Order: sequence, then C-alpha cells, then structure tokens
Amino acid sequence: MTRTTSGRLSRPGLAWRVAVTLAVVGLAVNGSVRGNDVQWPFAPMSQFACGVDLDGQIRSTYIEADTTAGTTVRVPLTAGGVGLGRAEVEGQLPRLVADPALLQSIAVAAARRHPGWPRYTKLRLRQEVSDLRGGEVVSTRTERLADWTVVDPTGLR
Repeated sequence: MTRTTSGRLSRPGLAWRVAVTLAVVGLAVNGSVRGNDVQWPFAPMSQFACGVDLDGQIRSTYIEADTTAGTTVRVPLTAGGVGLGRAEVEGQLPRLVADPALLQSIAVAAARRHPGWPRYTKLRLRQEVSDLRGGEVVSTRTERLADWTVVDPTGLR
C-alpha cells in the first residue's frame, strides 16, 4: 500500500485509485446508455424481469413434445433438462419461428442427455399470453409459434 508516514495516501496512490474508479463508473454509464448483455458487467441486465404495463400482456414461452411413448410432455427448459433455459429460447424466438428446424437440436439434446426418456417425435413452440386490465388477468390464450417434426431424435443421421 502506498501510504506516507502520516497515514494518508500518497499522490500516486490516490491518483491510481481515482483513475480506476472513474474508469469503472465510465464503463458502467456507457454500458447502461449504449450497451447490451454481451458487455456485462458494464451493461444493463435486460434479461432480468421488469415492470409490466397494468393493461399489457405477460408472455410465457414453452415447448411441448409428442413422444415415442404416445404422450405429450412439456420440454424441461432447464440446465438439467435439455441443457438450455427458457430465457435462451426466448432470446432466439425470431430465429426459431423463422426456421423451426432449429428445434431439432432440442430433441437431440434430450435424447443424448436422457437416454431413458421416450424420444421426442414432434415439437411445438408456444407462448401462453395473459392479457391484463388494471393489473388483473382478464384472459389467457396459447399462441402457436412453430412446429417441428423430429427427423432423428438420437441425432445419428
């Protein structure tokens, strides 16, 4: 530590502390104004929940799968499930809607990570939409975003 004999910081010690503080504050302000999540920790964390308009909508994305056992299940969008979370799926929604074949990788991930599970044969990307009025749910509906018939759930084409 750079201290003088009187216990105060020396000019160089104070100067580098001020410079580091200004750099961190500058990066945080710049990231908050112009940044995105890629620049974290010097950017806003936009994936975190935020306020909802009391007369707006709440959207919850999920994937359903038909299986080789003849059942319909909700795909577990977790690290322990198919290896990616719902937020990651939501971040890729435009791509998944434009190219439903990208859902194939979810069926392959489930087959590889959980060999004992029935294989997925069809995947359906959906959103549950809750309409709000005055902060209360007045209606709920399911929107179809994309469907994909799985080619080879083991991924061994």
